[in-house]
Amino acid sequence: MVKPFHITRLKTSIGILRLTGELGNSQLRGGIIYHKVEVMGTDGWLELDLSSNSVKNALTQIEHVVLAHLS
Repeated sequence: MVKPFHITRLKTSIGILRLTGELGNSQLRGGIIYHKVEVMGTDGWLELDLSSNSVKNALTQIEHVVLAHLS
């Protein structure tokens, strides 16, 4: 079962984020699937490129923070 989520504001080591996605069931589809990730910039929210390797790596680093927030 996949559970959609929307986090309006989450303080992390990579910045303040707004996240939308799905939390997968570990047996069927594990982990977090992000649909939209935005970081708070000086002029408001900036959407991150989810296909970028550096963004993927950063999201992997904060996965435990996101999971803790969702639990």
